[in-house]
Amino acid sequence: MTDTNDPQTTATGESSASRRGFLTRSALAGGALLALGGGAGVALADEHAPTEAPEAAFDDVDGTDVDVLNYALSLEHLERSLYAAGLEAFDEEAFLEADALSAYDEGTREAVYGYVGTMAEHETQHVSALGQAVELLGGEPAAPAEYNFEFETVGEFLSLAAVIENTGVAAYAGAAPFVESPDLLSVALSIHSVEARHAAVLNSMTGSSPFPDAFDAASSQSEVMDAVSQFVVEEETETDDGEPETEPPADGNETATPAEGNETATPADGNETATPANDNETETPMGNETMTTSGNETATPDGG
Repeated sequence: MTDTNDPQTTATGESSASRRGFLTRSALAGGALLALGGGAGVALADEHAPTEAPEAAFDDVDGTDVDVLNYALSLEHLERSLYAAGLEAFDEEAFLEADALSAYDEGTREAVYGYVGTMAEHETQHVSALGQAVELLGGEPAAPAEYNFEFETVGEFLSLAAVIENTGVAAYAGAAPFVESPDLLSVALSIHSVEARHAAVLNSMTGSSPFPDAFDAASSQSEVMDAVSQFVVEEETETDDGEPETEPPADGNETATPAEGNETATPADGNETATPANDNETETPMGNETMTTSGNETATPDGG
């Protein structure tokens, strides 16, 4: 008979209950994602799923579903903002007249503008679905950052979109093995395949192969975040008086202010001008001597 008061038994029971609860929430979150994405049904959670994560390219987090989903959500925020900026900058006429699309007929150029609008809608749906999944798991959805996308033409916009979409494909491939819930994994893979379709269309429009390799490489979280950090506007830190704080350079060229705040520090090369301790004395040679050339000294007697 099992002793219900045994600490080890109790701890094991609590751990199992906690995992069952987490998997149940994951199943619900996965079901919500599937419903939002047009899928049907909610798969049963597998309580005997491996507890150790397989070797993959996700790093710097604990590996929980909330962490992975928020990582994906951060990328979706970036993509949604990119398409919003592109559609704000260029209308359909701009796409029809774009030099980058001049090799295509008018119907194809119209289609490209429509594709961009569809991609924007997809990213908006991804943001909504992933945010809801994080909330259902008891987490706080990652907030969008402020972004800066530098493009001036339709061609530059499409090239940038291709780079970011391909980065997103590699990011999902690296993170997916760390998703613990089978339901959430299936949804993550369904988003991954859509991102790959986006990348294929954009590659084709920008002169690259839509399917360059037989196998797509996965990227680690650190690699992806390094790549996308160039588009994120860093926030200025403020001092107590509300003024932006400027960090001094770390190359040894700072101007140091001494502790009293009144001294001027001079180089340490032996050319300092020394101020006596009482701040008022002018130091003369010892004995009031006037020194001439060697051997011809004129001495002034002490005291006068």
